[in-house]
Amino acid sequence: MIGRIGGLILALTFVTADAPRAAPEPPAARALETEAIDRERDRAGALADADAARGEIAGLNAQLAELDRAVAGGEQAVSGKRLRLAGLNAQENDLKDRLGAQRAETARLLAALELFRREPPPALFADPHEVRDAVNAAILIRAITPQLVARANALKAQTEALRRARRQAAMASEDLFTTESTVAQSRAQIQNLIDRKTALESRAEARAKQADADIAALNARAKALRDLAHGVAAAPAPARGPQPPDPEHSGLFGHAETFAPPVAGPPVRVFGAPEPTGSRSQGWTWQAAPGATVMAPAEGVVDYAGPLKGWGAVVVLRLGGAYHLVLAGLDQVDVQPGHLVKAGEPVGRMGPAGQSTELYFEVRRNGTPVDPAPWLKGALRPTP
Repeated sequence: MIGRIGGLILALTFVTADAPRAAPEPPAARALETEAIDRERDRAGALADADAARGEIAGLNAQLAELDRAVAGGEQAVSGKRLRLAGLNAQENDLKDRLGAQRAETARLLAALELFRREPPPALFADPHEVRDAVNAAILIRAITPQLVARANALKAQTEALRRARRQAAMASEDLFTTESTVAQSRAQIQNLIDRKTALESRAEARAKQADADIAALNARAKALRDLAHGVAAAPAPARGPQPPDPEHSGLFGHAETFAPPVAGPPVRVFGAPEPTGSRSQGWTWQAAPGATVMAPAEGVVDYAGPLKGWGAVVVLRLGGAYHLVLAGLDQVDVQPGHLVKAGEPVGRMGPAGQSTELYFEVRRNGTPVDPAPWLKGALRPTP
């Protein structure tokens, strides 16, 4: 861990307690802020897409309402067409019945006349009664001929009226079908557009919501990195002994009187102990077993979890009362920023044999390192 702490000191450019000065802004924090700005642009674009989709949906709903008003206004005309169609159908059926009866009657009359024409009474040697019947028949034929002609003309006119009624019924039926089909097609097209725009609006709002979450996470990680760098640089370790914990200190969801050691075994260096670089330690250091599991010392929210130059993998936990816990020197982390971890919950692992397995633990209040001894009363003292 000595080499790791030395790399950390060089990476964050902080100096000893005799000559404290501010650390430069960590490049990783600037990169996170740049990424947050890009996500803010994505969020603005998603919100613009959602607004545009809402505007188009409003316009489509207005078209649908206008179509409904047009349909409502045309209901009377459609109803009239339906009534006209029903009347024409009834008229056609009535004409069919009348024509059928008249054709049957005319057919019988014409058949009798045809028979009389083919078998006329004899002109000579005729019985006077038969002659009288023949004269009467001739008079009858002469009398009914105009009526037959008139009846034939009437049948012809009625037949033509029937044809016209059929044409009008067909046109009315076609007009009604076309009108109803057009309305149904227009409604389906508008509803389909509304469904598509609604789905587009939902996707855009989801993108904006995800961008909000990403921006918050990126800003939190950037702040954690700045606090990590500036806090170490600005706060040299005090020469005096450990101070009692702040009475206002509490965990995120309740008071935490003690911290659990992050790994098993005694620490090799405690707060204020000399570092190989000549400075004094601002936290506790353990020599962990290769591949050892690193536990959360207390309940908190993960502010940062990832690599940091000179530190290896780092986990920063945010507690209540402006307190943060820093675990550095891990080989891998198993938590994500924004997650709540319980005391004793695994947060990562140390490296394998052959790599540095020193775990560094630091407690900070408002970015200033403080001695964690009061919270680690149960931990073993450093090895000689």
